[in-house]
Amino acid sequence: MTIRFQKFLPANYVMLMRGGDVAKEGQGLAVWYNSRRTNILQLPATAYDEPFAFDDMITADFQSVFVQGQITYRIRDFRQAARMADFSWERKGPDNIPAAMELFGKRLSDIAKSILMKETARSTVRDILKNADTLAGTLFAAMKDSKETEDLGTEILSVSVLSVAARPETRKALEAAAREEILKEQDDAIYKRRNAAIEQERLIKENELNTEIRVIEKKKERTEKEQEIKRNLMRSELDMEKEKSARRLEIRAQEQEEHIRLEEKNRELVALETENENTRAMQRAEAVRAMIKAYENVNVALIEACALAQMDPGTLMAKAFMEMGENAGKIGTLNLSPELLEAIAKSGSRA
Repeated sequence: MTIRFQKFLPANYVMLMRGGDVAKEGQGLAVWYNSRRTNILQLPATAYDEPFAFDDMITADFQSVFVQGQITYRIRDFRQAARMADFSWERKGPDNIPAAMELFGKRLSDIAKSILMKETARSTVRDILKNADTLAGTLFAAMKDSKETEDLGTEILSVSVLSVAARPETRKALEAAAREEILKEQDDAIYKRRNAAIEQERLIKENELNTEIRVIEKKKERTEKEQEIKRNLMRSELDMEKEKSARRLEIRAQEQEEHIRLEEKNRELVALETENENTRAMQRAEAVRAMIKAYENVNVALIEACALAQMDPGTLMAKAFMEMGENAGKIGTLNLSPELLEAIAKSGSRA
């Protein structure tokens, strides 16, 4: 029987060929076909990953590097891809998809290698080792726009560079150089740290000196303020003393004025007293003159007898001794008994 039915998987793109032309095509078809007149092509509609590893990449400084990565792609133009590889399908025959996709992967890997050789030849080994991500981006852009990729009917989905490595001896040399650079950076760091410590110490010393200077200035300001306060106090004391002196002078002037006023009053009183005394003296003199005038015609002996009569015994004895003293030249010898002296003493004490 030549009429058959076949249902294909959704992940496959199917083309029915009759007489060299495409009679029907689509993804995941279910078709009736004549096995004698119809050829069927089955292409994968899913993405494929093609790993690559190149160990003969030469850099601009003539160093060999190893580049490892992966290309992810899929068939975009199925008719173009069918012309580039054998995707024929047989009902009971082997599946040609793996072999065809292996061929596609080999061709894409060759395209990637040619691009990588150009890129690595422009860069030094250090740049290649440091810029793996940049290299992957460059490779992806170059393959996506490549005419060879378009001729295969494929579309590049992504390119990743998993590893970029130099040969062991180159790696050791780079490691040595990097180690020296690291040691130099370490020395520079130590030098900078020491310089920073010295600078910090200098700043500390400078801060200490500035602090001491500020302390000295504060002390000086405090001393000047204290001196200013003392001067102000001295001025205040001097002003107070001047004020007190002026007040004392004023008080003294007032006292002197009061003293002068009192002296004037005293002088007036003395003059008045003198005048009164003179008046009293004149009055007494007039009284004495009147008394003398009254006694001019009186017997002196009589008056004296009257006076003696009124005297006490002591006064009389004193008068007697006075008269004896006046007439001492006429007296020869005078004897006084103890009894007489005792009587004279008693009369004197009574007096």
